[in-house]
Amino acid sequence: MPLYEFRCPRCGRATTRLAAVGAAPGSVPCQHCAADAKRVISRPSVHLAAGSKVARLDPKYDRMVDQAMRNTRPADPARLVNRRGDPAKGRPDG
Repeated sequence: MPLYEFRCPRCGRATTRLAAVGAAPGSVPCQHCAADAKRVISRPSVHLAAGSKVARLDPKYDRMVDQAMRNTRPADPARLVNRRGDPAKGRPDG
């Protein structure tokens, strides 16, 4: 359900209401002065999931991360896998 914004002509302050798309009122009582506040067009708000934010990043950041990984030995994932040892033997390789 979307939030609708209403602006009071008397005090000029905004009031927001949550309502179904088909049941959005044209006016509501102002929360601040009880005058009749009229519905106004407000900016839409879009909330993205973290995965879609990452997908929108510029590809140059992927290259920068890859370069940083190559230049930083402790951040190398292969080092961590090798350090764990051979899981088939149940002990670290020596």
